[in-house]
Amino acid sequence: MSLLLFTSFTSITSLEPLAKGSIKGRLIDQETNEPVSYASVAILDADKKSVTGALSDGNGEFELTKVPLGKYNLVVQFIGYQNYIEEIEITAKNSKLDLGEVVLVTSIEQLDEVEVTGQKTFIENRIDKKIINVSEAMIADGNSTSEILNTLPEVNVGADGTISLRGDNNVRVLLDGKPSQMDINQVLQSLPADAVDKIEVITNPSSKYDPDGLSGIINVITKKDALKGFNGNLSLNAGSNNKYSGFLGLNYRVKRLNFFAQSYWSSNEWDNTRDMYRTYSDVTLDDLDQKETIQDNNGYSNIKLGMDYFWDSTNTSTVFYERWKWESDAQSNYTNNYKDGDVINRTEYQLGKNYNLAQGNNINFNHRKEFSKGQLEIDLFANLGEADITPQNAQKIGNGSWQELNKNENQANWAYVQAQVDYDQTINDKSSFEVGYKGQMTDAKMNVSNVDFVNVDTMSYTYPYNESVHAVYGSYSLRLGNTSIKAGLRAEAAKMEGQITNSSQNDTSYVIDYQSLFPSVHVQQKLGEKNTVGVSYSRRINRPDVMQLLPIEMSSNPKNVMVGNPTLQPSFTNSMELSHGFMADVISFNTSLYMRHSTDIIREVVNYDAVRDITIMTFKNLGSSMTGGMSLSSNYNMLKWWEWNGSVDIYYLDIQDENEEYTIPTDGTPINWSAKLSTRVTPIKTLTFQLMGRYTAKRYDAQRITEPTYSMDLAIKKAILNNKGSVNFKINNLLYSGEQRNSYGNGFVEAIDFRQESPVYRLSFSYAFGGQFQGRQKRKIQSSGGGL
Repeated sequence: MSLLLFTSFTSITSLEPLAKGSIKGRLIDQETNEPVSYASVAILDADKKSVTGALSDGNGEFELTKVPLGKYNLVVQFIGYQNYIEEIEITAKNSKLDLGEVVLVTSIEQLDEVEVTGQKTFIENRIDKKIINVSEAMIADGNSTSEILNTLPEVNVGADGTISLRGDNNVRVLLDGKPSQMDINQVLQSLPADAVDKIEVITNPSSKYDPDGLSGIINVITKKDALKGFNGNLSLNAGSNNKYSGFLGLNYRVKRLNFFAQSYWSSNEWDNTRDMYRTYSDVTLDDLDQKETIQDNNGYSNIKLGMDYFWDSTNTSTVFYERWKWESDAQSNYTNNYKDGDVINRTEYQLGKNYNLAQGNNINFNHRKEFSKGQLEIDLFANLGEADITPQNAQKIGNGSWQELNKNENQANWAYVQAQVDYDQTINDKSSFEVGYKGQMTDAKMNVSNVDFVNVDTMSYTYPYNESVHAVYGSYSLRLGNTSIKAGLRAEAAKMEGQITNSSQNDTSYVIDYQSLFPSVHVQQKLGEKNTVGVSYSRRINRPDVMQLLPIEMSSNPKNVMVGNPTLQPSFTNSMELSHGFMADVISFNTSLYMRHSTDIIREVVNYDAVRDITIMTFKNLGSSMTGGMSLSSNYNMLKWWEWNGSVDIYYLDIQDENEEYTIPTDGTPINWSAKLSTRVTPIKTLTFQLMGRYTAKRYDAQRITEPTYSMDLAIKKAILNNKGSVNFKINNLLYSGEQRNSYGNGFVEAIDFRQESPVYRLSFSYAFGGQFQGRQKRKIQSSGGGL
């Protein structure tokens, strides 16, 4: 049976009686109580002919209007759910029929009779988050996850991989709802986007979510299968200059058991350049003109094995084991010219190397118990890992010989454990509540050996680090007509402690210990069929991480070093947002007005050490900041074969700090903005062209001004093998500006121009094979980010 929506408008109209009525309701998932968006709803007459139909909206709500009086069968169809059929009758006395909540049950049998066409909506709006369906973004094929993030509204990724949300890089980035124990920016630069199913962008999280990240949460959710029999999908990608990646997902479901396996890997070579020009207030000092060429080889690999066991209709257990590895081997060649005007007085040649290897094991157990009006979920997760970080450098002056300068050998190991219990209960058709507990414990240790070849000195350190965060939370949801309200409170107790020791004495120790409350409120109002407005508030925190606290110098560039600050304290923010969504047949808009007030903000700051002739980058709690802005995104299906997507983000940033050395430079302005535009053309069903451009205007932040940047990507996709496979050709950075920024410090100005290798050509192949869809077997905490 074809999807009923596409035949619903072929019903006879000339024979309709004059009297008509309406039918409305709300579709919800039996397992999660979440709304089922964009499902097909239709009514059939006695001859099983479609009379009218519609799609449920982002809140699962639907309404059929101008329905002739009479008896009908209401039929709801959506992939992964059993068909819902109910006899209804529209009479003169009951012409406005309200069905309330219509509960859909996940399918356990093959849906042979349902043929599904069309695509999922690219952006789904929920009361407390946005969901971006990456699988619908053709631009994702063959890219890294960082590159797909850079296509999303309100999200920007810098040339160094740093991710920012609404202009602030204090954003919590998670992978499958779990934090990474290594630099998540590096992981996402290597993780193939083909392995990603969707991305949750949560600017004002509810109390159920961790309050980390002043600007919000980005949760990257990898692909998972729930198909009958044996099935899977495969993608292979190759790019210019030795860039390769692949993804394989396998699934086998039989009776009560569902087995799944995944593996993704990448190997990339990058040839980049970085030029730095440093001038000094002391006119007796020569300017430093540093030219750097960078060859970076990095890769990421992962294998995951697991299974679901369906004990009965109300109990499901899931367990998986994952082995992962990330490796980077980078070498930089520096030419340092010391200049008086245009005259070069002295030249140094330096060599920097940085080898990183991190690997570990993840184990996850999840159990879900369903009750008649509620659900209990228990989730246990452990990550055990180790890392080697080895930066080193050498130099020669003029035509002299190479001399090693220093070398850091850092070995780290850690154990991270997370436990969560979550219970939600439906009170009635208008209200529900949710309560839960989450605990996170980290036990880590780093051994550092700093070898100074010039002074023939070696310093060895031990850095134990422990962190524990315990939280309890609750929320209450209420629906009054077209108004939805969700209010919650999270209570959290956290402690972080570390100590640097060497053979002679304790150099430093620190303890960060606090208890705090994090309230949140979300109100959403539906205005007619096409408009939704919402207002929300949340309190959030930015905790300093283990490397920001580590007071040991590390660098592969002899002229720039990084050192942590053990005196850092958490930063808190109050965030408010007013949003509006409009959805019509061919066009949709999402608009947000937001404001954030943050205290003790954490920023990178740079100082110049004249004795050593180096700049030292560290982290510091500055004063307060006020951010206010507006974001607008839109999707426009101009023609059936021509689609446009665009977004604009404008924000005002004001930093107030007693030490004006670290505020926005006086020649700066607090207005920042960026824009993205893409278009997709499908001249025939099996061929698609896509062009995407990004522009970021001049940006201002503490101590730094970044010049405007732009880039453009082109992609061509061809469906093959009866639409089960596709071939994609893409050019990244077809147009590319690079990234230039100036840092204004006490006694110096440093101008940096970074150029990533461009253009990059990519060719990818993907293929899906196997059985039929068997419903949404949701491991909610682990896979959807619901347990953050």
